[in-house]
Amino acid sequence: MQRIGIIGGMSWESTAEYLRSLNQGVRERLGGLHSARLVVATVDFAAVEPLQVAYRWGEAGDLLAAEARGLEAAGADLLLIATNTMHRVFDAVAGAVSVPVLHLADVTAAAVRAAGLSRVGLLATRYTMEQDFYRARLAEGGVTTIVPGEADREEVQRIVFEELCVGRVEDASRRRLLAVAAGLVAAGAEGIVLGCTELELSVGPDDAHGLAVPVFPTTALHCRAALDLALGG
Repeated sequence: MQRIGIIGGMSWESTAEYLRSLNQGVRERLGGLHSARLVVATVDFAAVEPLQVAYRWGEAGDLLAAEARGLEAAGADLLLIATNTMHRVFDAVAGAVSVPVLHLADVTAAAVRAAGLSRVGLLATRYTMEQDFYRARLAEGGVTTIVPGEADREEVQRIVFEELCVGRVEDASRRRLLAVAAGLVAAGAEGIVLGCTELELSVGPDDAHGLAVPVFPTTALHCRAALDLALGG
């Protein structure tokens, strides 16, 4: 079993879900007392979030690249950036190490295409919805995206940063997220991508049934693909 390196802490709430999902996945695949071989670096999100707001992505990339080098030195055989938004600096991270870095959008695009779909609605942070680093990567994988209108984008951003990132999971916000997703389906989305790792803390498989289209939980997909690599297939 290969060792998986995780760059997390953005937020630690969703990083904890990565740890749970990876360990649970190993137990399901190998049984018994097996658990995942992990090396984890969690950054202080309070130092990263201002860089996002100020669009100082170069500095953010330098910060995460340093963490990536530390994980490789600690024996990681492959790396995960445990946040969709910070794939904005994927190239800086991947360029800093010699081990593979598994891109979340590539994994997601593969899952969408495997479902026979090509057009999805994207719920994510404002940065991921509005900038092209993630949507363009999905497009390279044959998947086009629809994003909510400005007011809905701001509301999703608020729910992520003011609630989910600090451990608050509100029923009213879950209903709001599902309403935004339903609007994307009405606009032609064949599926919904939960393109922020915190969103899976609110919207689960049972909640998504009412949308009548597949929902793609990117954290779960990222972990599954990482285990495919770490366990050799």
